[in-house]
Amino acid sequence: MRAARNVTMGTTGKRACLAALIAASALTMPFAQSRGFSPARLRTGGTPALPANVIGGGEVFLEASVDSMGHVTAVTPLRTTPPFADLLAGVVRDWQFRPAEDDDPATRDGERKRVPVPSKVLVVGEFRPPTLYGPTAGEPYKDVGAGSGETPFPVTTAVAPFPPLAYSSGVVALEATVDQSGRVTDVTVVHSAPPFDDPARSAVRQWTFRPARVHGTPVSAPVYLVLGFPVPIGPGPTATPR
Repeated sequence: MRAARNVTMGTTGKRACLAALIAASALTMPFAQSRGFSPARLRTGGTPALPANVIGGGEVFLEASVDSMGHVTAVTPLRTTPPFADLLAGVVRDWQFRPAEDDDPATRDGERKRVPVPSKVLVVGEFRPPTLYGPTAGEPYKDVGAGSGETPFPVTTAVAPFPPLAYSSGVVALEATVDQSGRVTDVTVVHSAPPFDDPARSAVRQWTFRPARVHGTPVSAPVYLVLGFPVPIGPGPTATPR
């Protein structure tokens, strides 16, 4: 009987210890996850107006340097298509961010202090050609930079379709969250232009990225995308007569 009782008490003790460890992990997990680098997030920013009489579309990748106050201090082109690259860069220079934060390396053991830090943000412009069918004119894009590696970088993209019921042009700005594996996990509209919001969101969810790396480790990070929808020119689909 005594031996059996000792076994029972030992099992109970182990269960109690395990429960205590689980409870301690639950208490410390939010703290552990909240430590480390957190990326800059857009506070305010406009979108470029679509240029008149453009005969082609374009793709633009820009890497914006954001200081510890949230101001854009430089815009580095990585992929350009005239005239969209200059138009988008001019707008991005005026964007304002909530600055990135990181753990202060000067803090002592047992203390926790986070401080604003400079960072980089990727901004992508995807501008549809003003045609629904057939080939398009205009200049092809040019890759002019490789990026820093601190931001996600597109690997595959998808062009958003022009909504069949739209009768005017529009520009949508989105914030897409790219996880550590390069997948888009969330897309939020930051500048709305109905009825283009839904096609823009659906297209961006199909994109894949090379993930951002901070301190040598893949991290989740936002990407800002500006999608332009010019009014199509030229003949559209012909209705079948009844």
